[in-house]
Amino acid sequence: MVKIIHTGDIHLDAPFSLYDPRKAQARKNELRGVFSSIVVYAKTEKADMVIISGDFFDHGYVTKETLAHINEQFSSAPDCKFVIAPGNHDCADAKSPYKKAVFPPNVYIFESEELSKFEFPDIGVDVYGWAFTSPQMDKCPIEHYVTVNPERINILACHGDMLVKNSHSCPITTDDIARSNCDYAALGHIHAGTEVKRAGNTYYAYCGCPEGRSFDECGTKGAIICTFERQSGGIIKTDFNYKRFCRRRYEKLSIDITGADGQSAVINAIKAAMIKKNIGSDTLLRVTLTGAVSPEAQLCTEKITESDIGVFYLELRDETLPVFSSEALKDDLSLKGALFRELLPKLESDDPEVRKTAAEALRYGLAALSGSDVIDF
Repeated sequence: MVKIIHTGDIHLDAPFSLYDPRKAQARKNELRGVFSSIVVYAKTEKADMVIISGDFFDHGYVTKETLAHINEQFSSAPDCKFVIAPGNHDCADAKSPYKKAVFPPNVYIFESEELSKFEFPDIGVDVYGWAFTSPQMDKCPIEHYVTVNPERINILACHGDMLVKNSHSCPITTDDIARSNCDYAALGHIHAGTEVKRAGNTYYAYCGCPEGRSFDECGTKGAIICTFERQSGGIIKTDFNYKRFCRRRYEKLSIDITGADGQSAVINAIKAAMIKKNIGSDTLLRVTLTGAVSPEAQLCTEKITESDIGVFYLELRDETLPVFSSEALKDDLSLKGALFRELLPKLESDDPEVRKTAAEALRYGLAALSGSDVIDF
């Protein structure tokens, strides 16, 4: 039986878009730790191979320290083979660390945009693949039916785009995958990952990124654990499982707080929503508050912190609108009424953005006139 870990799109040293520089640096360190966890798992489970399907790092940002860390991890698992198919962010161009750095003998890196292969007779595996040699690759190298060794387990390792037909990131189709004639195509580029599917006789999947780096990459992340066992008659028994490796996860919530009368009510509403989605302290959370609240409600959302709700990182967006008695304010002779009457034409505008801005101005103004704390929109 052959065990292969399929990962990719790790993007080591890529910047994190967090407002807190200290936590952004912590996330970069944790990303290194995720790769270390994959290597530890490979050693513990005696994996024969780890396939990295491109975008291992962003070579515009990668540091000497990270390259040293990568090599240290490779060397710590000498019995495991690491096969890398460079992608558009870690392309194997002349300036790439793939060309300049020295890697341990158990590391195999594709260097050409032409289809080529590495043979591993000791474990009965052949790995086919290619490399981006620049950030752009307009054509898939699989043009014809590939003749493979039927006595081997045949794997395709590559970075390519199945979602965009004329992609500049190596457009690849199910027909291309079927023509590879491999037992499994280990794909990289789509960070969300996919289920294992089949094209012709070839299983294929995007592993997705093992750690989210922004609110565009929500949910738990990991890698695909593949096992292959050749049986009588040339049949290969396969098994695919997904394993979480991420240290943290990004999540987004939209919460209607209509009627909330204070900060405690908002915090309780967020916590209740977190429980429903099983969100814990490992989470980077973006919360969007919606609904209608009183202009005089003291909702100091800017003062709600990560520790208040129990997460690693919090972004809170207040998109609530004020609820008010228009008839009462029309006849109000105080400054509140005067403010309302001044804003009324914009509150009734056909332009939704104008209405929203006017509503926010009204809420802000009424809260100020009532002596309440207000938030900065």
